[in-house]
Amino acid sequence: MSPLLRFNASAEAETTLTLSSGIRVDNLDWNIAGNIYGTNPNVLSELTWDDLLILQLKADGKLVMADRLYLRGYVDYGWIFDGENQDSDYAGDDRTREWSRSNNDTNDDNVLDASLGVGYQFGPVWKILKITPLAGYSYHEQNLVITNGHQTIPPLGPFSGLDSTYDTEWKGPWAGVDLGVLFEKKLAVTGSFEYHWVDYYAAADWNLRTDFQHPKSFEHDADGEGVLVSADLDLFLSEQVSLSAMITYQNFWTDDGTAQTFYASGRTSKTRLNEVNWESFAGMIGIAFIF
Repeated sequence: MSPLLRFNASAEAETTLTLSSGIRVDNLDWNIAGNIYGTNPNVLSELTWDDLLILQLKADGKLVMADRLYLRGYVDYGWIFDGENQDSDYAGDDRTREWSRSNNDTNDDNVLDASLGVGYQFGPVWKILKITPLAGYSYHEQNLVITNGHQTIPPLGPFSGLDSTYDTEWKGPWAGVDLGVLFEKKLAVTGSFEYHWVDYYAAADWNLRTDFQHPKSFEHDADGEGVLVSADLDLFLSEQVSLSAMITYQNFWTDDGTAQTFYASGRTSKTRLNEVNWESFAGMIGIAFIF
């Protein structure tokens, strides 16, 4: 996103809209224990999604008023076109006595992210640097589909009909800072850091489990935290247009929470959700319009 670093203190308001696209790679994993106390065994079941390749489109907006009041936000949407999933079940503590494992595909899924923040811009410092502390709120989701099942433990091979889903939500407030540097009014670099506090929720439909309810077979709840670090490089073609290149790294995790299962009989049960981890890296290119 263009950092609005023209340092024009006389401007009452300046707005930037950036449209970009690129590739994002995500990893997600979670595991549960055998009971609510985290034992019997301490890891009963574990799901991992590795190397989720995502085609992402993103729209960023930024508004600076009187060269001080600073508002920025974004929304993005991505299509997962490749990725791997593993589902493992254990009878012993510390991931021992693995009695079931399937290695599956995940594609035709999607992700969605949105964020809004407000801050106060200080500077310029040394005539080139602006510093903006911010606070905001963000929302993130991954809608994952597990298909093309292949049972590896025991080695039974491919099985048909797998079409399970796991849909996540990460949402909550964040605090952070933007640093912007302008070089000769032609090249600008912006770095951002955010620390997030999140509520995590996920709902799953395990379609081949006839003993589970459908469409919601189980759900996960937990509190968590996360960090986001990004860097933007803008080459100004004019005072109104720039070319942008952006990289973003996100790492979110949860504390232990609860996993509740809904059975076809109407019975429910709860166990401990040990952890959920989500890591994401994106590289984007785009064009920014300054008004």
